[in-house]
Amino acid sequence: MAKQQGKWRSGSLSCQRGAVTVEFAFTVMIFLMLVLFVAEMSRLAYVSSVIDLAVSEAAKEAKNSSAGQNGDYCRRFEKRLFEQGGSLWAFLTRKDAVTLHIAYAASLDDMIKHGGSTGDYRSRPLARYQLQYRYHPMFFLLPDIWANNFLNREVIFVQEFERSKFIH
Repeated sequence: MAKQQGKWRSGSLSCQRGAVTVEFAFTVMIFLMLVLFVAEMSRLAYVSSVIDLAVSEAAKEAKNSSAGQNGDYCRRFEKRLFEQGGSLWAFLTRKDAVTLHIAYAASLDDMIKHGGSTGDYRSRPLARYQLQYRYHPMFFLLPDIWANNFLNREVIFVQEFERSKFIH
């Protein structure tokens, strides 16, 4: 009888060791998923901040330049964004992940009702600079619709060299 109890105890101990190993494996997997999720959310927040700064700086430079100087406003915006956006912008983005759009309007009413129109910027002092960024997760999969909607930016400026047409 004593031998049977000893076998039962040692068998029970090995079963407990196996249960601890399984519990540890599940806990580590959940912990790693949580760490990767937090890292991805941090990266998404950082990319969002970099996009905010890059769009505002590029749009500010484009609106303050003469359109006849080195091309139109759209080319100035794109050049500033991709060439002078800083080393972090180049590290975080790929050109195929960014879509740029600029629309011009003659009045606030036109900008509000129609969002402006592309094409000729002359006699249209208001410009809406828009950037759409397609996010590519690195650590943790996120729903594309949520992440991509979160990273759309647009700013509206009065073009400096078209300003006289805005103030009648």
